[in-house]
Formats: sequence, structure tokens, C-alpha cells
Amino acid sequence: MIDRRRLEKAGLAALLLAGYYGFVRYTGTGIPCLFRFVFHLKCPGCGITHMVMAMAEGELSGAFLSHPVLFCFLPFLGWICLKSLGNYLCSRRTVWKKWESVGIGLFLTVLLLFGIVRNIF
Repeated sequence: MIDRRRLEKAGLAALLLAGYYGFVRYTGTGIPCLFRFVFHLKCPGCGITHMVMAMAEGELSGAFLSHPVLFCFLPFLGWICLKSLGNYLCSRRTVWKKWESVGIGLFLTVLLLFGIVRNIF
């Protein structure tokens, strides 16, 4: 049984994301990276907005160049998000299978290493 309040919250989150996408699309201005502003280095998440915008325009090579780690893990992360959302809407606790837990750990490790390496070169 889907919890109506949770469905409304998920819908609101989707609406906010769509609004942010529209704002960036038509103004060319996104949320500035606080990490980059303070430390003058790229954080592991820098480039995500550019990747999403490039994917929305069908430019897969531009999306890959904007954030290669996230681009490569996108199918896995999509699965994780859909599973989490389904469990959230049905008021169930998310239980990860072993391969999912290993995948999450691998993603976070690769993302952290990417954040370090991209600032060295």
C-alpha cells in the first residue's frame, strides 16, 4: 500500500528538481559549488549539473566528459534510487542485497578517488 503523504513528498521533490532543471536550462545559472568557492578545488560532485543538461540534450559524449564516474555508474544508481523510492512510498525499510551494498561501496570509493585525482592533474 502506497502512503499518500510520502507520495506527495516524492512528487514535490520531483517538481522541485524539474523546476531547477528549467531554471538552469533557461538562465544558464546553477547552484555554485561551495567546496570550490572555499578551497579552489573541484569537489567529487562538480560537473553533475553539466552532465544532466548534456544528457537532456542527447549529448552523451559531453555528459561523459562532464562527470565520467557518475555517467558510468548511472544504471546502477538508477536501480538504487528506484528501489529506495519504491520502499519509501510503501513505508518499508530498504534492505540491500550483498551486490547492491558492494556496488554502493565501490561507487563511493571510486567517486572519492575521482575527486582527488581530478584535482591533481
